Amino acid sequence: MLSRLQSFCALTQAGLALAAILLQVPARADGAAAAAETKPGSDPATTAQAAAPPPEPFAYTLGLGALRYPRWLGAKSQRTIPIPYVDLNWQDRVELSTTDGLRVDLLHGQHWRGGLVGTLTWGRSRHDLGSAASQLPTFDTTAQAGVYLEYAPIEPLSLGLRWRRDLQATGVVYGDLYAEWDLPRLGYVEHSIKGSVEGMNGRGMRRFFGLDTASAAALGQSPYAPGRGASQYTLEYQAFVPTSAHTGVALDFSWGKLASSARQSPVIQSYGAPVQRSIMAAFVLHY
Repeated sequence: MLSRLQSFCALTQAGLALAAILLQVPARADGAAAAAETKPGSDPATTAQAAAPPPEPFAYTLGLGALRYPRWLGAKSQRTIPIPYVDLNWQDRVELSTTDGLRVDLLHGQHWRGGLVGTLTWGRSRHDLGSAASQLPTFDTTAQAGVYLEYAPIEPLSLGLRWRRDLQATGVVYGDLYAEWDLPRLGYVEHSIKGSVEGMNGRGMRRFFGLDTASAAALGQSPYAPGRGASQYTLEYQAFVPTSAHTGVALDFSWGKLASSARQSPVIQSYGAPVQRSIMAAFVLHY
């Protein structure tokens, strides 16, 4: 837990340093525009063209917030941690964000998009397990790399799929299908809703929901070894509520239900819950 918080703090400091650097750019541009306006004998059309800000190839959102989420996938208990909120976007082709991970577009058309993705999946520590620490196995947080493909048949709707694999030697493979709809604005509030079905290969299902012989004996249960299949159905709502021209509140609410093969696990029946909820809120600065 401490190492995670330290990494969050380091990321926050790096983000604030990046914000300080980038915030100086508009100030220099404004100064140059002012100088152009006051330069004797300058042509008004030329001055107006020089004063017009160039299109921004890089957009960023930085902030600080809190995340409340299940201690491990399928857990009944939850934890709340402070998190840095980061969303760095370069020409809508490369994006790194707290909520969605890393995305690099290799295909970027009007209706089709696709490329590379990177994500993190939380592990399960002895502290997370609490009273079940002596009966259930633990495992580390892992990083994934993979690909995605997305199709937008109409402007507010996107349909997509992702395939990812653990970078560590776990052999776990993840896949998900999703549909996202950009809802009509509520005044200045931008928001969207997303539904998805997530699945894993057999190794992944056994890692998160399986019960080996030793653990089963300790719990007085039968061993459980699910095969590949769906793991969770999720509904997610995201919103951005502006508070000024460059500040606002980012919100993310997620409600998920474990699939039948996950719900039937003795791990979930003894120590978990079939419904998984998480909420994130952050105050952010964006340019």
